[in-house]
Amino acid sequence: MKMVLRVGLGLVGLVVIVLGVKQFATGIREVSGKRTTQPQKLGETYTSTENGYTHRIPQGWGRKAGPQPGVTMIVAPKESGFASNMVTTVEPFDGSLRAYTDANIKSIQANVPGAKILSDTEFVTDSKMSGYKLKLQNKVKNIALAQTMYLFDGPSGKKIIVTCTTPSERAPQLEPLLDECMKTFALSGR
Repeated sequence: MKMVLRVGLGLVGLVVIVLGVKQFATGIREVSGKRTTQPQKLGETYTSTENGYTHRIPQGWGRKAGPQPGVTMIVAPKESGFASNMVTTVEPFDGSLRAYTDANIKSIQANVPGAKILSDTEFVTDSKMSGYKLKLQNKVKNIALAQTMYLFDGPSGKKIIVTCTTPSERAPQLEPLLDECMKTFALSGR
């Protein structure tokens, strides 16, 4: 059973990273450095009624259809100058959030060659909801990427991961905004 769980977590982690990178790769032209980025602010509140959570997203970012149920993609508009996205995945997991986070770290280390975990810290939202924040470095098509995963307990024994992907050179500009967005994360009805 543990092996099946690890394989499942590995596949979910890999899917999230691949989806983020795939969306990022479609906007790779913006990474050339010729475009000036616009200032970013908090925007509207995104609500997932089917998965029971809400959080604010950066101003002007929009939802894009996910490739499978339970996956939500929020992408930066091209005119922002950020080839970045937020991919949210929801999946069942009976263990603790710490065990889930550790399983994802092991899965990334085993299934994503070249990915480097930079930090693993606790993360607390404005509503006092505890979670974890993982910062990663990754490289795809010779583009250095910064990926940040925010992991939370969801309703009914589910776990929620929001994975943010941006070019490494843009990460210092975007990370404070993404943290601000995730600080607003809350389960519906809390």
